[in-house]
Amino acid sequence: MKLEREALGHYLDTGFHTKVSDAAEAVFEIIGDDIEEMSVELNADTEQIKNILGQTKTRDNGYSPSMNADPFYADPDKKLYPKLRDIAMNRLKGDDCKTLMLEVIVEDTEAETHKAWLREVTVKPQSYGGGTEGVNIPFAVNEDGACVEGTVTAESMKAGSPVFSAAA
Repeated sequence: MKLEREALGHYLDTGFHTKVSDAAEAVFEIIGDDIEEMSVELNADTEQIKNILGQTKTRDNGYSPSMNADPFYADPDKKLYPKLRDIAMNRLKGDDCKTLMLEVIVEDTEAETHKAWLREVTVKPQSYGGGTEGVNIPFAVNEDGACVEGTVTAESMKAGSPVFSAAA
């Protein structure tokens, strides 16, 4: 049985904590309620080189993952909105744009815990304005630091406030 898209959740820390060690203080809000399609682009950095012996070798430089959240309609009831507004309108940069992203995969809806990854990221609004649907502030999320694998409890997910625990 294939996983439905709703099995993969992306959450941002609305308190904009910058280190995975701050996970206990994070307040996560799920993103995607107005989005029909959203993917993490891994942006694999590989290069193939053919040497003078006719051999092809691949140089693997890893990944530069990114994700675009579009649309993100300005909603004063969303905890993420004030910070996105602040970054966009005040043209913030550097550490002022860093936060934590929690990614959760629910592979078994009956399980008490679900696999999760906590990542240090940078959030950058790409534009603001939009059409008659509402004020749109689409943003990009780029990995920017450490990543820790762990779990979240099903109970905390159902409550809408996932609690992350690092793997041993």
